Amino acid sequence: MRTTLDIEDDVLYAAKELAARERVTASVLISRLLRAAISGGFAAPPQSAKPPRSVAGFQPFEAQGVLITNAQINALRDTEGV
Repeated sequence: MRTTLDIEDDVLYAAKELAARERVTASVLISRLLRAAISGGFAAPPQSAKPPRSVAGFQPFEAQGVLITNAQINALRDTEGV
């Protein structure tokens, strides 16, 4: 079914980025996410006793519940002159 929705820019960018990683359209990804949310398909990640793994020698930050897109990172780089 086709419909029109107003989606905030940051959410749309994140959905498009996730869709590209999964090699599906943004429409398919958003449908999957909504279906999972409506059906209660999201579960909290299991808490492990293992220390978090390092990535390239760095320990990643804990998830904050906010998606950051490459476009946002590039904009910050441009702003800071990096």
